[in-house]
Amino acid sequence: MKEETKTQEVLDFLDAVEGQGFENMEQDQIAIPRLNISQALSEVVQNGHMEQGHFYNSLTGKDYGTTIQLVVCCFQKVWVEWKKNQGGYVGTYPIGGLEGVTGDNFKKMEHKDADGNINDVIETWNYLVFLPEHLDDGLMVFSSTRGNLKYLKSWNTQMRYLRTPTGRPAPLFSSIWEVSTGKDTNKAGNKYFSCNKDGKSSFVWKGWVSKDMFTTFISPARETAEQTLALVDNSQDIQQIESSESSEPIETVEGF
Repeated sequence: MKEETKTQEVLDFLDAVEGQGFENMEQDQIAIPRLNISQALSEVVQNGHMEQGHFYNSLTGKDYGTTIQLVVCCFQKVWVEWKKNQGGYVGTYPIGGLEGVTGDNFKKMEHKDADGNINDVIETWNYLVFLPEHLDDGLMVFSSTRGNLKYLKSWNTQMRYLRTPTGRPAPLFSSIWEVSTGKDTNKAGNKYFSCNKDGKSSFVWKGWVSKDMFTTFISPARETAEQTLALVDNSQDIQQIESSESSEPIETVEGF
């Protein structure tokens, strides 16, 4: 503690010029990392950098282990279009922003492109988050996958109905949540890791964010959330990396 205080005193001069020097660095010149769960086919597992079932930063490869705490700053739903049979990424669209989509969110959605090819369309939920125990790692995007949807839907419900100590509806960004990974199995008997514990959502409410956390991290993140989420690289096929996940129908949930 004394060493930390001494370091702070030595670096106090930097507070007078906080944030300066980035005037010409636009938002689109910053990479937005994903918060992923390592699976058998993930590159970080294939190259021996970490075990399956760990949360990790897609940009730095940092391993956060099997349990993390996070705060959600913003929630977004998009349609992501993929070519069939692992054919690759096509594009990302606002919900309803792609004409000619057949099916619905409760069933498989498909789109016929200009060349007559039938592509898959997957509704994806993006959570703009930061990790209170790793604040220097900045904002990350945690996205839904087919095998995680039912656990995320349960988490969405927890967040939606959470109340402040005065009994009022809590803001989406008001809370610190803890989540762990667990082994899972789809209907085909394939194994993977998801946000489950004994077959139920592993998300647990851990407490309220501090005023300092809100002022320093949450409020600035929400001011630029729309631009930040627009820069997310949805071409990383985490659906295919987690290829053993089920393709059960997607149930919709209203945005926050």
